[in-house]
Amino acid sequence: MALLVKEALDQKKHGFYIGRRVALPFKCQVLKVIAGGENLTVMQGSGSIEIGQDAQNTSVYFLLSGKLKDYVGSYSVVKLIVCELDDDICDMTNHIKLVCKMEDNHQVVIEEPSDDMLFIE
Repeated sequence: MALLVKEALDQKKHGFYIGRRVALPFKCQVLKVIAGGENLTVMQGSGSIEIGQDAQNTSVYFLLSGKLKDYVGSYSVVKLIVCELDDDICDMTNHIKLVCKMEDNHQVVIEEPSDDMLFIE
């Protein structure tokens, strides 16, 4: 059974990245991706990113930005705004801000942003 976003955060589950794909350890609705100073809004037909889901994971595919290993060090984080899969995206209180830190071993550490982190929605 797939984890909720909050459950994965509480359990300190990690994601995985390889090539242009970031796999998240939960199923969710992805509303926005912020990477390398670019706001990549998730829309039908967007040429920047693509979202995929399987039974337990949500994957974000970066179509234009090259390999994610380039994000290690230079970009340091990918920021996401997500909702639980069955939540109402029109209710802003359902929006969950996440910071994904790409590590050298293809691991993605997923956390909520700290109070002092700039995170423009």
